[in-house]
Amino acid sequence: MGYITTKDITELGACYNEETKSVEFRLFSKNATRVKLCVFEKPQGQDAILTLDMQKIENDIWFTSVKDYILNCHKNPVFYGFRVWGSNWEYREDFQANGIYGFKEKIDKANNRYNPNKIAYDPYSKELSHTQSEINSSMNMFHSGGNYHRIDNSKWAIKSVFSPIEDRLITRIDPRAFNSEIIGEVHIKDLTQNLQTQHKGTYKGAGEFAKNIANLGITMVEFLPINEFDSKQNGTNHWGYMPLGYFTLARKYAFNKEFGSLLKEFREMVDEFHKNNIKVCLDMVYNHTGEAGLINHNVEDANLLSYSLIDNSSYYKVYNDGYYRSNSGCGNDFNANNDGAMDLIVDSLVFWANQGVDAFRFDLAAALLENSCNCAEIYDSFDSLAAKLKEKLKERNINVIDDFDTAQDGIILIAEPWTCGGKNCYQLGKFPSFWAEWNDISRDTIRRSTLRRNEITPQHLKDIIEGTPSKFKNVNKSVNFIASHDGFTLFDLNHFKEKSKSTQGGSDWEICGDYKGDLKLQENAIRKQLALLFMSYGIPMVQIGDMIMHTKNGNNNSYNKDDNTNYLNWQKALTKGSFENRIMEYIRNLIQFRKDLKVFENQNFAQKLTYHYDNGEIAKEENLGYWQNYSEKFFGFVINDIKNRIYVALNQTDTMLNMTLPKNNFNTSWHVVVDSFNLSHIDFSEKDYLEREYILNPNSLAIFMES
Repeated sequence: MGYITTKDITELGACYNEETKSVEFRLFSKNATRVKLCVFEKPQGQDAILTLDMQKIENDIWFTSVKDYILNCHKNPVFYGFRVWGSNWEYREDFQANGIYGFKEKIDKANNRYNPNKIAYDPYSKELSHTQSEINSSMNMFHSGGNYHRIDNSKWAIKSVFSPIEDRLITRIDPRAFNSEIIGEVHIKDLTQNLQTQHKGTYKGAGEFAKNIANLGITMVEFLPINEFDSKQNGTNHWGYMPLGYFTLARKYAFNKEFGSLLKEFREMVDEFHKNNIKVCLDMVYNHTGEAGLINHNVEDANLLSYSLIDNSSYYKVYNDGYYRSNSGCGNDFNANNDGAMDLIVDSLVFWANQGVDAFRFDLAAALLENSCNCAEIYDSFDSLAAKLKEKLKERNINVIDDFDTAQDGIILIAEPWTCGGKNCYQLGKFPSFWAEWNDISRDTIRRSTLRRNEITPQHLKDIIEGTPSKFKNVNKSVNFIASHDGFTLFDLNHFKEKSKSTQGGSDWEICGDYKGDLKLQENAIRKQLALLFMSYGIPMVQIGDMIMHTKNGNNNSYNKDDNTNYLNWQKALTKGSFENRIMEYIRNLIQFRKDLKVFENQNFAQKLTYHYDNGEIAKEENLGYWQNYSEKFFGFVINDIKNRIYVALNQTDTMLNMTLPKNNFNTSWHVVVDSFNLSHIDFSEKDYLEREYILNPNSLAIFMES
């Protein structure tokens, strides 16, 4: 391991110029006609102490600078924002805030919503001073409806915060193939909030817990969004999928909440994970923001915080009647194919990569496949931000790894390849080859393997075992999972027939069941599902909470639960002999078993497989009566590893099944390694020597090793 040097410089936003000893401010707005920089001494309660005109320079960038002897930014944080004018609100020399000087209309035919009575924070902010609900529960001073457009909100508006921060060294992880990773998804607060530690629920606390995560076998931690968001937006928001800024960090997750300290604490966390050989992946929400949206469907009443005030028609997809398109289901769709918005996304990825971040998971990433700046739902794998991203990042000296089977320096891009609504919004398998993709086919097939066995065939199982070539054309880019933050936990999907009635929202599509309350059958199903996940080609992802059998008591949409619904309970998992401890150890050993085999890192994995009937004979490709049979009782396959042959056998019935193992190679024999029905089988060691006959328990899976 070596070191990387972090950097916090971006072209836009506020930057310190060492040569001129000044702070330079740059803002993108294509359609603005006038911009004023407003500097405040404090984040709330005071008028601006400095107001400066900004000049429009090249590429629709507005610029001004302030000498540091005025700002003294190395000792005090700089709080700032912008007043912006445009075609719907003309600039007048006699303008005074708290009025309608120059006002023409709230939204014009070009979908501009300029309002200089409202202070806009900088989209390139590294920190935000506060969120709107912290000072105004109704949030009406940020709205444009009625007479609210006349109200000056400068004393209470969200401010951008600038403080220079020194570069620092972060431990560098040696290059390794993406296909060797084990991804653990987790919310940064939930991870440690129930621990009796000083730093629980924070970046610092997560870094201190990194060694424990490494001991589970996780090699890449994927954090739910950590960009700043309003936790009281639309009631309660815990998950953070309503980002206010793509360069910001949520202050609520910092142990040291002082201005100018957030990035330092985050870097220290990344360093701790890297020291434990764990890569860091951030969940980024570029399909919508936590800002724009209409109030009560009134086109004249919008939430105005930043992007909409600066350049509404550039940053958002807006219909001709002024309504925001919302295929994201969150009130607005970000206009990712617009040059300004595209540059912002690229710049933010470069910024986080320069903080040591190793990978990015893109929420509802099908939005990045759109190639239109209007509301047309046209998806394009060749001419869209998703297609251009690798080259654009390369121009900024960031390498995007494009071969997941070899060790390379660079970052990983992972798509959630769908959106919540709109035409053709399901784009699994449509992303360029340098994208990995969440695979819901794998998720649903693994669930059906225990819960709805009559809905899948041997061909369906074969497809996910081989990395879903039906969608990915034999390219190893499938991120396989059983459960994620969306939907039931692994425990709950095997313990509940339907979602809890207390769930707010949440889909009814869940593939779930309770096995009539039989605890042994439930645990068997969980162990069978996990074995299928880790015996499949691709990159396995598991919720860290699922490793300790966290339950949300049937809530399958816990985005709004900042409580023990989401906080992980580690105590049960550390109690020897408990169900939670048994599953945790089973997963840990299953991960190690997969790592030891190495065959899953071979790009020719599918060529290492043979499929077998329950009599041990090879299943013939031309036997469509077997492959397409929804009532088939058995599925088995041999993995021909370099050192060992592994045989995985599934009983797809509710009765005992007598099976015959494949013929052994010369002078070898089969040993059972694990039987999902046998609760003592958790360590994946060679157990009893077998003749070729074995009895599979109902709805179970067994793994055998030849030696």
